[in-house]
Amino acid sequence: MGDIFLSASVPSRDSSFYEQSDPMLIQAALRTFLYTVLGRKHLVFGGHPTISPLILAVCEDLRVDNRAAVTIYQSTFFEQEAPKVNSRFANLVPVNANGTRESSLELMRKVMFKRHKFEAAVFIGGQQGILDEHAQFKLHHPQANVIALRSPGGASASIEPLKGQMQERSPLSPEEKDYDELLDYVGLFTNGLEIGLNSERNLSLKPSKPRHDPDNTFGKG
Repeated sequence: MGDIFLSASVPSRDSSFYEQSDPMLIQAALRTFLYTVLGRKHLVFGGHPTISPLILAVCEDLRVDNRAAVTIYQSTFFEQEAPKVNSRFANLVPVNANGTRESSLELMRKVMFKRHKFEAAVFIGGQQGILDEHAQFKLHHPQANVIALRSPGGASASIEPLKGQMQERSPLSPEEKDYDELLDYVGLFTNGLEIGLNSERNLSLKPSKPRHDPDNTFGKG
């Protein structure tokens, strides 16, 4: 079983991607993804000041020990900007800065994509950095499944599927539902990442905490 790569963010207001994005949908999709994946498949991501604290919060909410469930990479270029909660991730991998912001990010992504065997990547919202990560991810893992959400907008909406490869917009065949456009994010992630709604969070080092969720809204299982 390979790892899952996550690239997600809400575009900043000065980004060209902001106007055609829906920040609330980005947050909803991201939270659904995290509640579906954490503890069930190993998650790898590059540190982000808005995403890192959310991932840690969901781990704690689900009582998933991040030592087994998550690996976070952080370029030392952002040492002063990185949120303090980063230190609470057991698997925090610092990557030395490499001159400029762009070259430092490129190096961090190169290290991240070379060290892991990914079975899939998920892209949600974001701006130019998401497109850069998508291009570099496909270079290192051309056979991995890619789920790029369109309905929340942002840069991920502009990622198009490659001919002859699995659909990136949806992991389902054309005759089936387009889960993303129907905003069925639970269906999108459980089908695309092959995760059962009631599967155990075996990567957790803590006992799972029973949750009251009669409608199984987030696929917490």
